[in-house]
Amino acid sequence: MKIKIICLVLCGMLAGCLRAGDYDLLPVRKKIVDNVIGYQIDFADQGEQFVSSRNEREQEYVMNKAMTVSRGDSILSDKFFTRNLYSTVRYKPNKKGVLQNQAFPMKIDNRKEYKILGWVNIDGVKYSILESDLDGYVFLFDEDGNFYKNAGWLDDGILKLLDEEIFIYPSDLKMQNVVKTRDEVTNIKKGYEVKYDGVKLDRIWFDYITYDGDNPNKGQLEKLNFPNKPGLIMINGKGFRILSADDNKLTYMVLTNE
Repeated sequence: MKIKIICLVLCGMLAGCLRAGDYDLLPVRKKIVDNVIGYQIDFADQGEQFVSSRNEREQEYVMNKAMTVSRGDSILSDKFFTRNLYSTVRYKPNKKGVLQNQAFPMKIDNRKEYKILGWVNIDGVKYSILESDLDGYVFLFDEDGNFYKNAGWLDDGILKLLDEEIFIYPSDLKMQNVVKTRDEVTNIKKGYEVKYDGVKLDRIWFDYITYDGDNPNKGQLEKLNFPNKPGLIMINGKGFRILSADDNKLTYMVLTNE
């Protein structure tokens, strides 16, 4: 019986010092403890985010109205293309204020925009993580913009809450999100565009650009020219009359749309 007890004691001591080659169990034990007393962070992508994509048709001309354009401007356009929408989310306080922990204060300004590091869930509530001016220390606010009562400390991808409660001034200070959007036209699938190219040798010149699905965004350019005199000009089924033209400006009126 005594021999069995001694063996059990020796096995326990051996397990406490166990290493597998260079593999140390202490970091593993620390990681387990960190996960128990801390909160896993869902890190945010700080860049611009793709929102949606849609196909559109754009026709740019006005019937029976005198229009003036400069050289290089479009006078007729009918294009089918893809429009992509992107968004960027930033946060602003509703007013100037201060977040004060026992060790550090942080001033926040409603004229500035702030990024968030990511999110954590505490007692079933999702909080955004706002980095402070002191490396490693963060503040938290919920989806309504209200600040959590404690600040946090980042430790190897884990958020740990500090014991001391923060002081918020003014008391109704909160964060609000600001969404900025940007759209981008890509993949012109088909259509055409006519641009004014001035007067040369008493002739009116145009750049006629056509698009097809085989070469999106890469139009085929053709130079068109007409006598600089009164009359109806036809381009791609559109008839328009030149009211005046020089090397810099063109005044015209679209009269027919076949």
